[in-house]
Amino acid sequence: MKINPFPGEVTKQVVKRPYLRQGQQFVHRVTTIILTAEQEDWLRTYFRMIENKRLMKLSGLSDGALHRFARELGLKKSEEGMHAIKKRQAAHIKRLCQKNGYYDSMRGRPAPEEFLKANLKMWQEIREGKREHPIAVMKREHPRKYRLWQKRKSEERKELARKERLRMKYGMPRKTKIKILSNPYTRTQVMHRCNALRRGYFYAEDCSEGGGYRYNIYYDDNTQRNQRFEQNLVNDGFKVLRY
Repeated sequence: MKINPFPGEVTKQVVKRPYLRQGQQFVHRVTTIILTAEQEDWLRTYFRMIENKRLMKLSGLSDGALHRFARELGLKKSEEGMHAIKKRQAAHIKRLCQKNGYYDSMRGRPAPEEFLKANLKMWQEIREGKREHPIAVMKREHPRKYRLWQKRKSEERKELARKERLRMKYGMPRKTKIKILSNPYTRTQVMHRCNALRRGYFYAEDCSEGGGYRYNIYYDDNTQRNQRFEQNLVNDGFKVLRY
């Protein structure tokens, strides 16, 4: 679809916005973008059919400014426009996948030589500091997309760790290199160990299974012993011994 050039340039103007503070009225001066009548007509003509990214590039408006004017003018994407936009986006993604060898990799074919060279060149420039990392670019330019990516990666890692714990529990071979920290104590045992430290009891620094001291809790002459508390320790699997 052919688009006419954006009429003129985007201009900024200082406007006064009154506001109340502690019962008194003040005026706040802000710099905002003002569109002419011709520019508003241009948005009304093309907003329903054209992608926002293309409109921003042609007009010079930011994403927030474009959405603000669309909200003020009551503009929305039409059903026909959304269909055309999705069709163009699908064609663009198809060209990218063909260029970087994604379809070939799905069919078991090696990636194109040009893609491999470009990929090596990109990571070399990142290591040398000549190019910014793609994740850093996404964090700066698309914070919402970056948060969703972080959330998705966190959920995927938690799921992998859960499966690895099950494999370790049932004696199956591991499939990932995720570091699994196994806690040998139950929740009540952890609470009893903390309470024992508060009461003056102590346990050996080497609490490994091989040392045999994992469930030993010691006392000395300075420990304020309690018979009921020690019985609870014994019932929970500990051994109360004199140091």
